[in-house]
Amino acid sequence: MTLFPAVIYLLSPNPTGSGLEAMKRAFEGLMLDLLPNYWLGIIGQLIVIILMSDLLAGEIDRGTIRLLIAKPLRLSELVAAKFLAGLGTLVLLFGIPYVVIWLYNPVVYGVGVSGLWEGFSDLLYVLGVTLLLMASIGALSMLLSVVISRPLYASLATFGLIFLLQFLIPQIPYISNPESYTLGYRAVLLLKGGFHEVDLSGFQGSPEYTAIFFLSSTVLLLVLTWAALERREFPD
Repeated sequence: MTLFPAVIYLLSPNPTGSGLEAMKRAFEGLMLDLLPNYWLGIIGQLIVIILMSDLLAGEIDRGTIRLLIAKPLRLSELVAAKFLAGLGTLVLLFGIPYVVIWLYNPVVYGVGVSGLWEGFSDLLYVLGVTLLLMASIGALSMLLSVVISRPLYASLATFGLIFLLQFLIPQIPYISNPESYTLGYRAVLLLKGGFHEVDLSGFQGSPEYTAIFFLSSTVLLLVLTWAALERREFPD
């Protein structure tokens, strides 16, 4: 599912010019379209939520959590290890289509190996933005999975909460620029800090403050996950 947009691009790149500048502009424009609308849209959110919700809830639901806590392993280490393992999987799931597009772009625009180097910074940047946003979704999924303890119910609860927040807040009439509270808007705003070949002046806000917000919220959610796990009892 994550590879689908990359496959479509391979079959129909529709180049708009040639040269390094055109290549970078095309890559940034494509990511600005696909990241908020597909990879961080409903499909991408479901992939992240389902994966991350199962990391701890699956252990609790199957009863194998007792085997883990019986070992000389701190619960904070367990939460961190599960979280990093989930992020590692997400790097593969979403990084591979990014890399496919990055490798194919120089061929489309006829810039050769030099195009790979020129587009490498954009590749790393969009991957970093993706992981930052997905980390916050994943941390929320892990927190609710500890509270609910069933992977399916935790996934539904997380997706429902995120969907309601993104749907309800833009409907509030007295909030200025309500669309800025959606995940897609924040993704574009973060990309604004590293994409320089496209005009993103219409997106108001600070990419730096947005990054700090998502990073701090991820850390806070992981701490709450650890605290919730500490309070849980796992009888034999």
